[in-house]
Amino acid sequence: MRDLMSKYGWVDTAYDLALTVAVIEGSTTDELVSVYGGKPGEPVGLLSFAESEVPEQDFGHYFTLRVRERGSHLIAVENNGWSGSVPEIARRASHNGGRFFSVYWNVNGLSHIVQAIDGKIVAYLEPLFANREPQVGEVYPDWLHGNDFDPEHYKSASLAAMEDQTGIAFDRAWLDENLPTYRIPDPDAMLSDVPNARLP
Repeated sequence: MRDLMSKYGWVDTAYDLALTVAVIEGSTTDELVSVYGGKPGEPVGLLSFAESEVPEQDFGHYFTLRVRERGSHLIAVENNGWSGSVPEIARRASHNGGRFFSVYWNVNGLSHIVQAIDGKIVAYLEPLFANREPQVGEVYPDWLHGNDFDPEHYKSASLAAMEDQTGIAFDRAWLDENLPTYRIPDPDAMLSDVPNARLP
């Protein structure tokens, strides 16, 4: 995976970038938006990543989801949101034979990789610490090589893992594209009555 990491080196020094990006196969845009809690067919507009940022006074009341279609895949990008890092979202988005792979990090060093196949979580880990033994609740997949992840390169390693597992390379230009953007709820509020929604 080291050979893929070099193209993503820029992200390791993008210290203000907080996002979740997910690659989904086997779903329509409407189905995916519904899984995230949005209103299918009712985007709030065509927005860039920067434009999709939730105003500080509204943060936590709602979030935004930008969706890009690429062949049989969907790419879902959240600006400072984390719905795509929630295992229950991954399970729902990958049901009926689908596939889901997400990468999340924030400006405080919290990070997650989530992978689901056919409604089952097959990877759930914190890439910043992926070079250690798995902790309680983490699921380490066979493809994981912990020495690829270190405190200085865990972001580029995460995007490299996403490309390795999905065949979709993250394009930095996607951040500037104006994409259909949907308002979505706080995932913890939406899933408050779902037992173990945050567990793999």
